[in-house]
Order: sequence, then structure tokens, then C-alpha cells
Amino acid sequence: MMEHLKCDLKCLSRDILADIMARLDGSTLASAACTCSDLRGIARNQRLWKQLCNSTWPSTALDEAQHLISSSTDGFRRFYADSYPLISNDHKDANNYFPIQPTLISPSNFALFIDVYYREKCITSSVLDGIPMETDFGQDDDTTTGLMSWVLNCPFKVVPSDINDEDIEDGDDGHDFISLVGKADDRCNELKEGIRLSWVLLDKKRGKAGNLSSWKPLSVKKIWASNGDYILHFGCIIPVQERLQLPHNLAKCLIVARCNIEEKHGYLRSKEVSMHIEDTSGAYVNGGKSLIILNQALYCSRSNNRHAVKKGYIQFEGRKQEIIRKKKLEETMADWLCISFEVVILLILGYRILPIYYMVQ
Repeated sequence: MMEHLKCDLKCLSRDILADIMARLDGSTLASAACTCSDLRGIARNQRLWKQLCNSTWPSTALDEAQHLISSSTDGFRRFYADSYPLISNDHKDANNYFPIQPTLISPSNFALFIDVYYREKCITSSVLDGIPMETDFGQDDDTTTGLMSWVLNCPFKVVPSDINDEDIEDGDDGHDFISLVGKADDRCNELKEGIRLSWVLLDKKRGKAGNLSSWKPLSVKKIWASNGDYILHFGCIIPVQERLQLPHNLAKCLIVARCNIEEKHGYLRSKEVSMHIEDTSGAYVNGGKSLIILNQALYCSRSNNRHAVKKGYIQFEGRKQEIIRKKKLEETMADWLCISFEVVILLILGYRILPIYYMVQ
């Protein structure tokens, strides 16, 4: 049977085999490459992997993305292998798993590939060469050093300006995007089931990539004080080394998408997409540590099990709520101690002052 199959493959020309393999998805293409040397040679063709990357992440097809991925011989194949599975926080000992990390990482070392989808259709794409926390500080080296040091020690947040405040429509009336039937809860479900977001981080020097998003929203909430605004959370949980001194040695990369749904026609408009890093206490991590965490995220294990990734997110949120609960309990106990101390002081003063008062009387 195997010999007959091998003979059939030999009878096919290389062009026909290449055309067949061009119709496969990434995992099937990788599996086919493991069967024989002929298919392995065809599967190493970067044109096939470029087509897969362009169909999965349309941002990779933009002109500004070509020099970022094509710099290495297997750039698109490696990009797909790194970015398609989701980042998992399975590592129990991050200190021994991660390679030696530099103490200072420049934002210009990275590139971002951002794609937003609705019902399997890409509605907006963007490429950022360098994380936009580093700005042009001018010619003065002392000023540049001082401002960069200030940025690295401030809370870290990335806000790509070119994908904010965009109208997202399909067709002349825009009705294909959001159903006009139902209340706000139905809109939340529609966004949760329909919206997908990819946020790929690429280390330009090493060619290492990773998708920081969860693809599907982890939560969708309506802002009731606004007129049709919704908040969508995406992200991943990243295990970190002890030297960063974060609670539980975990960090959350949180991607927040804020959009507005026009109530009359159901038009969907992106208002802001941003990304920041939090620890389990809910505090923002500063720029210097955030860049180290993002670099470590590229070396985390990957998983195609989206339920396991969401489970890790739920566990992180559980730890966060436990820390918040303990902090509130400590604050409540401190308040009661202060009140008790004040009552004791008043009793002591009363005990001392009342006899004097009666003596005067």
C-alpha cells in the first residue's frame, strides 16, 4: 500500500504537488512535510507559507511588513509556527525555562502585527515597526536618555493610533455586521461570537514571534453610562522570572478594544485598541519590566487548546481577586484598629478629665 502511494506521488509533477499543498492549512502542510523528502522539499517553499500567513494575518501582506518577515530564509514558515498557537502559562519554573534575558530591551527591537476580524473576515489591519512607546525626543542625547528612562519607569501602555476611530462596515447599509434585533445582552453575545483579534509580537533581531491575543474575547461588557460603547478584553497570561518580583511570578498581557455600536443602523466603530501589562494585584507594570515580559512571552510554550488558555486566564483572575480581598481585609482591620485606638484615647482622657471637672465644681 505504501509503495503504491509512493509511486502515485512520483507520477505527479512537482508543480501539481505544489498546487495541492498550497490548498492545505498550516498544520496539515507541516504534517505532509514529515511524510517524505519530496513533500518536505515542497513544504519548505516560502511562497506557500507566505500565502498562509497572508490569509491568516492580512497585516503580513502589507508593504511595510515584507522586510520585517522576509529577512530570514524561513521567515514566513517560522512566523506561522510561532504565531498560530496561543501562548500558554504551563511553565511551573520560569527561571530555568527562559533563556538569559538582557536587563534593558529597546522598544525598537519589536514589531507588531495587528488584525481585527468579524465573522472570519478581516476588517482592519496594521503593522507597527517598533513599539510606539518610544518617540522622537530630538537631537539632545541627555534629553533622550532622561525621557527614555522616564518612559521605562512609567506604567506601560501601547495605543496604535492608526487603527483607532475607524468605521467598520460591510455593504452599503452596514447591516451585515451587527444584528439590529435584541437588547444589549444580545449585542454582547454577538461581539463575543463574532469579533476576533490577533496581536502578534515579532522580535526583529531573532525572528521570534508570538501571538499575545486570545483570538476570541475573554470578556465583553457594555458601558451603560455611554451611548452604545462596549469593552472587549483579549490577552494571555505570561509566566515570568523571580527577578522581576511580581506576585505569583505571573503577568497578564491585556488587550483592550473599545468600540461603539450605532443603535439605529448597527454600525460598528472602533474607538480604541490598547495593550498593557498587569500583575496579579491589578497594578500596571512599568515600561522596563513590560518589555522584558514581552520578550519572555516569545519563549513561552504554545497551545492550540483555547479552553486551557482561558482556564489559565480565569485562574489568574481568581488570584487577583484573592489579593484584592486580602488587601481590603487588611485595610478594614487597620480602620478598626484606628477606631479602637481613638476610643481608648477618649476613654483615658475622660477618665483623667472628669475628676478634675468635678473638683472644680
